[in-house]
Amino acid sequence: MMVKVQILTQCEQCEGEAYLPVGEAESNTGETYMRYKPCSKCQGSAKQTKWVSLREFADLLERAVSMEPDWKELAQQQFATQYTDSCDAAGI
Repeated sequence: MMVKVQILTQCEQCEGEAYLPVGEAESNTGETYMRYKPCSKCQGSAKQTKWVSLREFADLLERAVSMEPDWKELAQQQFATQYTDSCDAAGI
């Protein structure tokens, strides 16, 4: 038996845009503009559900965690102020 987890991903049909162009229309002032309608697959949410195996889910979690900065390391760094940056740029 394979265990799967349901996740939310970006909609493949609208590529996360949520609304798709349907054609041009004319405003009451005579200007033309593009009309949009909600994506038929995600109903304008820009998301869709997807079932993935636990192995795929673990890989997704690992990638998400590896993209986060090291907060402890960042806390040790000194802030660069605008004054310091200006002096460095001026060669002072």
